[in-house]
Amino acid sequence: MNRFSRYLLREVLPLLVAAFVALLLLLMLAALLGVLADALARGVPPGLVARYMLLKLPAAVGPGLPLALLFAALVALTRLGQDGEVKAALLLGVGPRRFAAPVLALGLAVSVVAFLNNELVVPRSERAAGEVERDILLLSPETVLVEGTFFTDALGRSILIGAIRPGGRFRDVAVITPGTSRGPRELIRAAAGTARPEEGVWLLEDIRFQALRESSLTLDIAAAEAVLPVRGLTARSSAVGDLVYLPLGELAARIRGAGASPAPAERTALQRKFAEPLAATAFALFAVALGLYTFRSGTNVGFVAALLLTFVYYATWSVTKLLGAQGTVPPWLAAWTPVALYALGGVVLLALARRR
Repeated sequence: MNRFSRYLLREVLPLLVAAFVALLLLLMLAALLGVLADALARGVPPGLVARYMLLKLPAAVGPGLPLALLFAALVALTRLGQDGEVKAALLLGVGPRRFAAPVLALGLAVSVVAFLNNELVVPRSERAAGEVERDILLLSPETVLVEGTFFTDALGRSILIGAIRPGGRFRDVAVITPGTSRGPRELIRAAAGTARPEEGVWLLEDIRFQALRESSLTLDIAAAEAVLPVRGLTARSSAVGDLVYLPLGELAARIRGAGASPAPAERTALQRKFAEPLAATAFALFAVALGLYTFRSGTNVGFVAALLLTFVYYATWSVTKLLGAQGTVPPWLAAWTPVALYALGGVVLLALARRR
């Protein structure tokens, strides 16, 4: 690595670290102002909340690290052009290739780190975060549960809460024990319920218990109240929150198990496994191209413009991944469109800069 390459990296790396830390702090602040702030107010130990936040950090690294690189490279390279350092380097015989090589190498390194993090660290941290969610749920159920959403327990039962009231009070509770493909095995309905976190149970009121066999009712019992143990309850929906958090082998196995028509969500997640880390390389190319173009054209790209270009990717990524999971657009198009936009933009800007 020559002196100019080391100089470029010294300009980009501090901004990359600062942008990455700032992004993580913003994500943590958003979470604390939402559900976790309510959990703290209701007496959940701060150590438990801090552990949950720490375990959620690896999931934020995946999209956060490439975005931080985009912002850092844009700010650093446009600053070099505005201060005349790019012009001085070109006059000293430093060609565009030597100018671009260290930044592209950094982008590729970030892509590798992001992929390894998503594949090796995130699946474990998400499972551990789920365990902490269970602990928070027992101490303060109303801060984690979502009205009208199914949750599962250690016995595989699906639990639905129609309404949540302050003080751990519930309304319209349903507990479904799965059976065969023809229907559930047991169904419990309760008009109301109260959480007793110190005992790890819910006290259900106005109970209707039904046992079924092959969709036929075999037992129907009514009771004034009953106790539902919730030690194994998870605060997550029975569906996986984001399939991209699954290890690559497990995700591929789910697609193979679906046969000839796997669900769009699984296929989109598989494409995202590779597209999202490679976004860092596309960002590096775009930043280099924009830096050379602004130098050639005399255009000024400031701090606000760098933020806007960073936000454009986040907005596009958020929309396309949702469309792909719903099957509205092909999975490959949903996963690769945000990355392709910046890669194509970099190629176009390089061509324009060369003409100038």
